[in-house]
Amino acid sequence: MQQLIQVRMSIKLDQYLLFQRLFAANIVVYQVYSTEQYLYFSIRKKDLPVFRKVRRSLKLSVHLVDETKKGTIPIHSFSIVGVIMFLIIPVVLAQFIWNIQIDSESPESNVLIYEQLKEMKIKERMRSSNLPSEQEIRQKLLLEHKEYSWVHFSKSGSKFTVTPMLAPIQTEREIKDAPPTHLIAKRSGVITDFELTKGVRAVEKNVSVKKGDILVNGFVTQGDKRIITSAEGKVYASYWIELEFELPKKLSIVKPSERKLVIQRIGEKKLSFWKEVALPNPIRNFFEAGYVQKGEAEEYVIDEQSMDRLIRPLLYQKIINELPSGTQILEDKVLQVTIQNDKVKGKVLFLINENIAIPQVIP
Repeated sequence: MQQLIQVRMSIKLDQYLLFQRLFAANIVVYQVYSTEQYLYFSIRKKDLPVFRKVRRSLKLSVHLVDETKKGTIPIHSFSIVGVIMFLIIPVVLAQFIWNIQIDSESPESNVLIYEQLKEMKIKERMRSSNLPSEQEIRQKLLLEHKEYSWVHFSKSGSKFTVTPMLAPIQTEREIKDAPPTHLIAKRSGVITDFELTKGVRAVEKNVSVKKGDILVNGFVTQGDKRIITSAEGKVYASYWIELEFELPKKLSIVKPSERKLVIQRIGEKKLSFWKEVALPNPIRNFFEAGYVQKGEAEEYVIDEQSMDRLIRPLLYQKIINELPSGTQILEDKVLQVTIQNDKVKGKVLFLINENIAIPQVIP
């Protein structure tokens, strides 16, 4: 590529004489054009010493610009660069997570979950490819927060949303004057956590137990003495269950839509509030308020691609409703899905975490 020097001089000079001298000195001229005031042309950089001799002999006043250092880009090049940047920048930015949103029931829970995500090195401005799998994140969050039964994740562009779902409220009866008990396993599983108020652990975490094994002893041993204290609390364990399902190919599902705040007098036919709102003391005795969740019916035709967006949530609701309160679904694996005769059949494995401890009277 030729290294050119641009020459600018007044339009009033004798152009014919100038170019005649340049051609006689074997100086090649490029890109000749003029304006109302100036004449522009370019010469090779190696011809610059000879050009200076010609200039001095003609006593010309010129302005020289090294085009290799000028850095000027033609206007059409700006358009090409702009289009390329317009296409590339969104693609590059989409490779990172710029916003993490947590949709939980309280600001305190948002802070706790956000801090736990940071411990897992999940934060803004991280590459999407470095994001752990959903199952790994879900397991760590659910094992830490027993109040949730499921955690849903969604990624839209560079926004990562975490939506924990509260487990059904577990009502416990207080039993007075009950005989002292151990805590034993109601099913087989791998121990993950303890929440004890009384008793001594008979097993450790990450140990497999079978149905009927003692999990927590209801006594304390001091030397040769055995002091009965009873055992109270929860022992969480993980286990797999296999669920078979059969659904019609066409489904009509009522999905929640908008939520509306309703205020009504006490004594009127009470609506089924999705979430109640605490009113100020002066009017609390006369009015009650809450959000009402409306529903919207939608028709679906199930295919093999409907597993993630439709069948999994349905199976999740079925398991949560049938298993005890406080149950968590840590992971799921699809074993089989077939569509025959307008029926959808399949098998799914679910990794369940729940309190498997039940009391057993100490003999």
